[in-house]
Amino acid sequence: MTPYYKYKKEKFYEKYKSASDTLDDLKLSLKKYEDSPDRIIRRAIFAFFQDFCEYIVDMCETYIVINNGKIDSKTSAIKLISQAYEMGFFEDELKKDLSKCVKLRNRYTHDYYKREDSEELIEKFCYTSIIHLDIFLETSKDKVILRYKMRG
Repeated sequence: MTPYYKYKKEKFYEKYKSASDTLDDLKLSLKKYEDSPDRIIRRAIFAFFQDFCEYIVDMCETYIVINNGKIDSKTSAIKLISQAYEMGFFEDELKKDLSKCVKLRNRYTHDYYKREDSEELIEKFCYTSIIHLDIFLETSKDKVILRYKMRG
């Protein structure tokens, strides 16, 4: 096993913790912005949203590696989410939300000339879905599964 893959396996729980903490920060930012709209808090929403997406994609990649799946450097984030789902990392509904997160993040990042449209879509998605999302890492002797619960 190469050092890269060993590192991926060893850091799995830390990645989950980072994703969970960032999700909490994103939800707190959404609530603060709702109570008192502010340019700085609004920017924080997009930063936390992007970070949350990165942690989720990294967790999917790590899950695939841990379970001896094959990936290459050209595998897209959407494909990583799909592959992790197919390998049993999470349920279909969570896959849909995580895929939408990544699609919105990609649009925000790459279609910078349509940034305002992307920001509106991210905000709408965050206030209708993400603000109600809780994630949990369920571990057993043989498996690790990312569970979720929608509140509200």
